[in-house]
Amino acid sequence: MCRWLIGLTAGALLPALVAAHPPVPPGPPVPVAVAPCPPVPPPPPPVRYEYRTVTQFRTEYRTEFKEVQRTVTRRVPETVMTEVQETVMVPHWREETRQRTVMVPVTRMEVRERPVLRTELQQQTRERTVMVPETQVVERLRPVLVPGVRDEVRERTVMVPETRIEERARPVTVVHQVPESHTEQVVTAAKVAVPVCDPCTGLAKFICQVVPQIHNLCVTTIRPVAEQLVQKYSVAVPTVRPERQAMTVRVPTVREELRTERVPVTTLRPAKQAYTATVPVTRREMQAVAVPVREMRPKVETYTERVCEEVPEVRTRTVPTTVYRDVTEVVTERVPCQVAVRVPYQVTLRVPCDCP
Repeated sequence: MCRWLIGLTAGALLPALVAAHPPVPPGPPVPVAVAPCPPVPPPPPPVRYEYRTVTQFRTEYRTEFKEVQRTVTRRVPETVMTEVQETVMVPHWREETRQRTVMVPVTRMEVRERPVLRTELQQQTRERTVMVPETQVVERLRPVLVPGVRDEVRERTVMVPETRIEERARPVTVVHQVPESHTEQVVTAAKVAVPVCDPCTGLAKFICQVVPQIHNLCVTTIRPVAEQLVQKYSVAVPTVRPERQAMTVRVPTVREELRTERVPVTTLRPAKQAYTATVPVTRREMQAVAVPVREMRPKVETYTERVCEEVPEVRTRTVPTTVYRDVTEVVTERVPCQVAVRVPYQVTLRVPCDCP
């Protein structure tokens, strides 16, 4: 960068130097008094940058609590004994003589007749028919179920597993490297003729000096390009197919068979039998009975009864009453407040430095 600035400065001073020292026409040399040229200043050193870590401060707001005294007025309850007058109904008892009619039961004996049933037992001869059991052995044919087994051929459907190949498609992303050309500016060093005055002869001459130049350079870069493709692949798909199979099954059977067996058979035959029975015989007769009869007779009686009466009475009693009074007190409370705090943090800066 410094060399490029020096080249621009020399290009600007070149016309002034040519105008100050015009070219000498051809002919015999003419003695001219030539003043010595000032020395050419050296080019400034290149600027170099370095990274430094600098501590800076930022302001953050934090919440802190501070104690503040406040005056608070509160209502404090107090219990005060107060006399209250109330009217109370007081019961009073007095005795009062009254009369009432009472039904008094009276019992008298009365003779009455009632029918009575007299039961007597008599012996009677009677005849009855009795069923007499008789047992005989009889031969009978009884059907019997005899179990057996027979072989039977049956068919069943069995699911046999098999595998088939199936082609499927799936999207695949393929990345291609595509070359791409673009123009970039490149700084190169070029040699430029710079006029310099010779201090000995006083003539201007040109010297070569390296000056930075900017060129547009075509650069090819590789850029990845994603392309969506459909890829086909084969997949083994497990399936099952139904298949008919013959199998022999032992089937239980039952056959009916008639068998002869001797069975005892009991029968009942009627037979007449004479027996003596005791038979109750009932007869009706009249009987005199003394029956107590209860009657209710009215009777007037005098009795004393206590009667309750309520008399109003004024009474005075002491009742606790709650009274509130205002009390002022100083309370210390913690109040949140925002406080600004400087917090240090590290920052990396690019700082120019002197050339070594």
